[in-house]
Amino acid sequence: MSPGPDFYKQFSPWAVVGMLGLLGSAWTISAWQKLGIGRDLLWSSLRATVQLGIMGLLLAWLFRQQQTWLLVFFLLAMTLAAGTFNRRRGAGIPHAYWIGVGSIAVATTATLAWMLVSGLVQWRGESLVPIGGMIIGNAMNAVSLALNRLRAEVDHREDALLAMMALGADRRQAMRPLYSVVVRSALIPTIDSLKSVGMIHIPGITAGMILAGVSPLAAVSMQLIVMIMLTAAVALSTSTAVLLAAPVALTFSSRRME
Repeated sequence: MSPGPDFYKQFSPWAVVGMLGLLGSAWTISAWQKLGIGRDLLWSSLRATVQLGIMGLLLAWLFRQQQTWLLVFFLLAMTLAAGTFNRRRGAGIPHAYWIGVGSIAVATTATLAWMLVSGLVQWRGESLVPIGGMIIGNAMNAVSLALNRLRAEVDHREDALLAMMALGADRRQAMRPLYSVVVRSALIPTIDSLKSVGMIHIPGITAGMILAGVSPLAAVSMQLIVMIMLTAAVALSTSTAVLLAAPVALTFSSRRME
């Protein structure tokens, strides 16, 4: 299928100039206020352009193949790549990479399986990969928040945790009070987004579908399904990550347990 005329209008010379102008204004503010983010803005924009271009070409090829094993392999590769971001955010937690990969895989598998069984998603690349990508991306961000908060809580409560261990508590018992704190913290962005949708902001899926000519009611129906799906996936991934990470995260900065 070749792109329609509206596709090329979006990438007219004036559209490109407009995008560069918006990016340039952000860079100008950074330079004026000496924020030190100008280089990151330019590099991140260039990186996003290249990555999205490669992704578009790869998805076009993938959708033409319609091979089940390719779809599964693609989602697995995305999950393994997501683990690298969790490793950075979970610095100081042993095995943060595999904890991230495992928790994202559990959430993605469970959520996609339920959506396939219920008929909300079809076993086709055009629906499975985008939905799976959204689940993986949101789970990755939530797990990163959870691991980062878990490490910070261990550092902050070092004395209390050491005292519990000295009184005979094992690692899981000592870390149990932190579970709810860490999971709630990681879920705050998702829950806030769910609360404010339709009242304060119009999410990307709704806006994109309306711009593509879909009726507003159909767009918001799909948006509701996606947001509830993502909320469930984020809750499952963060809970799994905390359960896996809590025992190994019990390492102290200034004292060594015997």
